Amino acid sequence: MLQRVKKKALAVGKRWAKEFLLSWYYPRLYRKAAKQPVVPGKTIFLDNKESELPDSFQVLYDRLTYVPDLQLKFMTLRETRVRFRQFFKNCVAFLREAATAEYLVLNDASNIVSCVRLRPETTAIQLWHGCGAFKKWGMSTADLIFGGSREQLLRHPYYKNLSLVTVSSSEVCWAYVEAMVLEDQPSTVRPIGVSRTDVFFDQKYLSRSRWHVYKAVPEIRGKKIIVYAPTFRGRVAKAQGPDKLDIPAMKAALGDEYVLLVKHHPFVKKPPEIDPDCADFAFDVSHALSINELICCADICISDYSSLVFEYSLFERPMIFFAFDKADYDDWRGFYYDYEALTPGPVFTTTEEVIDYIEHVDERFDRAEVVAFKDKFMSACDGHATDRIIETVFGKAVLEASRAGAWDNVVDPLVSVIVPVCNAETHLRQCLDSIAGQTLEAIEIICVDDGSTDSSLDILYEYAARDPRMTVLTQDRRFAGVARNEGMRVARGKYLAFWDSDDYFALDTLQKLYDKCESDGADVCVCGARQLFCDTGRIVHGKMYVVSRMVPDELPFNIDTTPDTILNFTTMTVWNKLFKREFVESRNLRFAASRSNNDVQFVACALCTADAVTVVPDDLVTYRRNQGVALTNSLERTPLDPVKTWIATKNELVERGVFPAASFSNRASSSLTYMLRNMRGYEGFAAAAGYMRAVGADGLGIRVDDLTSAWQKAFFRALYDEGVNEALAVMMHESYVQMLGHESKAAELRGEVKRLKAAQKEAGAKA
Repeated sequence: MLQRVKKKALAVGKRWAKEFLLSWYYPRLYRKAAKQPVVPGKTIFLDNKESELPDSFQVLYDRLTYVPDLQLKFMTLRETRVRFRQFFKNCVAFLREAATAEYLVLNDASNIVSCVRLRPETTAIQLWHGCGAFKKWGMSTADLIFGGSREQLLRHPYYKNLSLVTVSSSEVCWAYVEAMVLEDQPSTVRPIGVSRTDVFFDQKYLSRSRWHVYKAVPEIRGKKIIVYAPTFRGRVAKAQGPDKLDIPAMKAALGDEYVLLVKHHPFVKKPPEIDPDCADFAFDVSHALSINELICCADICISDYSSLVFEYSLFERPMIFFAFDKADYDDWRGFYYDYEALTPGPVFTTTEEVIDYIEHVDERFDRAEVVAFKDKFMSACDGHATDRIIETVFGKAVLEASRAGAWDNVVDPLVSVIVPVCNAETHLRQCLDSIAGQTLEAIEIICVDDGSTDSSLDILYEYAARDPRMTVLTQDRRFAGVARNEGMRVARGKYLAFWDSDDYFALDTLQKLYDKCESDGADVCVCGARQLFCDTGRIVHGKMYVVSRMVPDELPFNIDTTPDTILNFTTMTVWNKLFKREFVESRNLRFAASRSNNDVQFVACALCTADAVTVVPDDLVTYRRNQGVALTNSLERTPLDPVKTWIATKNELVERGVFPAASFSNRASSSLTYMLRNMRGYEGFAAAAGYMRAVGADGLGIRVDDLTSAWQKAFFRALYDEGVNEALAVMMHESYVQMLGHESKAAELRGEVKRLKAAQKEAGAKA
């Protein structure tokens, strides 16, 4: 009985204290402090609860730090986080600062800001902490169980004095006007976007987020991520997290393929515990990771009534709505739209339904539904919301000054290095170290993971977290050509380099190639390379990468000056060349989508359409051979790919009007016979050679009379005129002749070594 009396008395005391402070003390305190002049550029960011700058402020705050005329200050009231005495002190400190501020930036309801008569020189901006309009809040909840009475909300309002409220689309303006009681000034609510969503368009932020999630939960490596992010139940002061999702059942059904990351609402102080038997499947990351980071990484998002689904729709990925208590929640708080009609994904009330959907997500997910939802509710969130907010509030001069900190305002690099990566963990670090250590530092590094199943993606995110020049893109297994095209899509460099993840590069490679391109005004620059034989460890000069006798004395050159050797002075590999991006785009050059040889068509068309080609003869690239992960080690799986590649290359060169018949014949002949000689079995050889015979000289573009190699001339004459086996006999004879030649050369070398040793011994005896 006594306890109840004390509790009631305390509640009455709090109501009286609130009435006194909001109606008299705080306004008086503010009026007194406001007698001092406004400090030009003074900008205060106010958070009600958190001690650190929240995501809703971060982007705008960071941008404004580049404006020297602004003085930024973050303040927090720590409401419900500290005892009342400290909260009161925090409110007093804030109001004294706010009284001389030119700008106030808010992200939530504030009866502290609303209780004073804000001086006209001060602009108050409400960024809000969410997007869209899902569950009701503010005046929209008046007289519902969750909200206060209309009389109470009007007596001590939370949304007075606002100059601007930024929202995610024009579709939801009405809801904010209603919730914030802005019917007399609806133009205050403007659909210019939500600042915090800009990060979702920043590839570097996405890479860092993935790495942070990997560090926090190492168990996610090699698995897909389900994020469960429910909203809270009950009132804010005693918020509870739901516990109806059957996590053990989810582990039993999905544990081999997925991990579950649980993110409870920040208001939830004591979240439900996860079954210890699920410790390797489900992880409560409520305090370890931000919701932004989780949104970036989630393959599937499970929520209920949280507004995070609006942000998540930007990624166009599957969403599930686990609304086991929808009827009760509707009575408790309500929704702005019909719940079932609004949600861009299935609504379930049992864990069994959730599991069944995830097990069949590939065939049941409706991307179009999510895109329509995004277009309706997130149309103003396009990566440039912060730009519009700054220009609206602070003006164009401040916007221009702040652009130095914009995610998309990095000074264009001199070179974009594009690296396709697939299961390359063995050599990837050496490759990345050689790229990051280039003496030409003004570069960007775009790594495209092509569905790796080893730790390659982890390594990429690790490096991206350390080097701001590096961006990581991901795709399902679609091979290196598609990955290179994807890298080109986002590249900003003046020049493009396409390097492979299992090679490594001299640290001055880009500097030398860039300088040569600039001095010669070249569209393409070719360099020499070494070959590292992984089975023996030997490193030898690769004479075919720059054939000196075929390089003209006068540089640069092009197809008009060297038509007979334009395709023969180097190989059709892309990784020993630098290309001017403007040239690549103007010629509409793209890589093929084939498993192997996807760079042949690109390189051949580049060399034949370039106005200026130049050469750096130095061996700057070390190319690994005889290893399982190499992009070229797939002949047996797809023996027809190289043949089809050369046919497509011939056809495109003819279509472009730049077909160098003799040069093409010799280059294609050398490449295809090299491929055939490396076939390990007769079936692959017969399939490829038979296809070449069926296509014929005109289809292949290889004319016997143009060939300079006697044995290749004999091979193609036999293939065209006689058959596959006759051509094989020619090839086997040539291999035998070359073997004898190698043995003869080896005998000569052994004899020379003996003579040198004898001479040294004789000289030593005389001494």
